[in-house]
Amino acid sequence: MPTVDVLLYLTETARHAPVWWMEELYRPYGGEYVWTDGAALVDLLDRAGIDVGLAHGSDLRRTTFHPDHPDRHEVHVPNDYTAAQCAAHPGRLYGVACVDALRDVRAATEEIERCVTEFGFRMMKLLPTYHHHDPADPRLAPVYEKCLELDLPIHTHTGFTPIINAPMPHARPVLLDELGIRYRELKVVVYLAFPYVDEGIAVVARHPNFYADLSYYAGGDPRDLYRVLNKLRSLGALDRAVYGSDNNDKQKSGPGGVASDIFRAVNRVAAEVGGPELSDEEMEAIMGGTASRLLKIPDRAAGTGGTAAK
Repeated sequence: MPTVDVLLYLTETARHAPVWWMEELYRPYGGEYVWTDGAALVDLLDRAGIDVGLAHGSDLRRTTFHPDHPDRHEVHVPNDYTAAQCAAHPGRLYGVACVDALRDVRAATEEIERCVTEFGFRMMKLLPTYHHHDPADPRLAPVYEKCLELDLPIHTHTGFTPIINAPMPHARPVLLDELGIRYRELKVVVYLAFPYVDEGIAVVARHPNFYADLSYYAGGDPRDLYRVLNKLRSLGALDRAVYGSDNNDKQKSGPGGVASDIFRAVNRVAAEVGGPELSDEEMEAIMGGTASRLLKIPDRAAGTGGTAAK
């Protein structure tokens, strides 16, 4: 099975996101914002020793603007751009369909289908925090039904974001619980993050088709990651944990370090604290086996045609 990073963001120029937005996004981390095209994402994969990445764009035009410029709605990385970047790196990058359903629900469902049938995208992005809605909002029912029809997993963000006009109440993982109750077969990859990590673990553990994206821990301490993995194990959900890096550009794994180093260090932490280690099989599942099966990534991704492989 290939190793898989489920969370890589494309933002190549200020045409995709204005500088003020990028500065706000990176402000808490003390680093410079980084522009990324497909080649930059593949470089991140290579440095981390990861085979395949899921490339996410964005469509935040309806809700994202600077208070000084309320008429400018500029945060938008189109799906066609994502498709072109994936096509330029076949077998390394697979696309994620990004829509703002509340702009136009019917158009959103048509766009999701186009992204899957024309481009071979592997997930749909749900951003309740940035789009200012409850994920269980009944207006989104056609979107979820389309994802079920296409057997398309959803990736969603919960927890902290530095973007000020992304309301925190919509970032609660518990809001996804109703979604799991209403759509039992819907596959949802949940980005776990402070301050709602335990809540997110509980929601993932409750719903057999929910998965835990651990990208948040790519920027931190392997001891924190180990605690989360142990909690997932204790609730029978370790087999639904998946690796991601969130571009690895806010990580603290040391000079020259990469996100995957933190994941590969968890058994060192286990030895230090006298806790259970992760088996080779469990680590292989986290680093790509589980995501490969969920997202239908070919065993030999490089050379399979990337987005053309369906």
